[in-house]
Amino acid sequence: MSQERRDPQQDSTVNYQGTSAAWKPLLVLGAVVLVVAVLSSQSPSLAEKEENLSGSDSSFNDLAIMSGVKRTNLSKDFRGGAATAVMGGVELDLRDAVMDRKQAVLDVSSVMGGVKVRVPASWTVVSRVSSIMGGFKDDTRHPPSDDHRLVLQGTVVMGGLTVMN
Repeated sequence: MSQERRDPQQDSTVNYQGTSAAWKPLLVLGAVVLVVAVLSSQSPSLAEKEENLSGSDSSFNDLAIMSGVKRTNLSKDFRGGAATAVMGGVELDLRDAVMDRKQAVLDVSSVMGGVKVRVPASWTVVSRVSSIMGGFKDDTRHPPSDDHRLVLQGTVVMGGLTVMN
């Protein structure tokens, strides 16, 4: 007569519910510290910040994190620039800009935010934008000649990019 010995560890079940409850306060604390660090690193409050910029720079670099930036470019030799929106918005008005060269490049990055670009009717818009769970919309009129091209390149992740005249 042989008796089977049972291992006590085989009969016990693992309870993960207590483990997840222990991590919740740490995750909330980490999120609060991250939000406070981002808000305190900016001079004006991010919730209240919206810049209206107007200039004649031939290139620019705009960044909107949980805020908004509006820029009107009056350049006589537009070369391009960069626009980044992270949970915010960037509006670029390039209708009064003049492109002396054949092509200008605009780098666009949007993560859960939006970028709106207005271009002159004489410019041809070429898109090299990758979209992941986001959207790109080209509402421009296509001119008969390809004298001036605005090349859009970058990535849109869960956000949007709109180009119009």
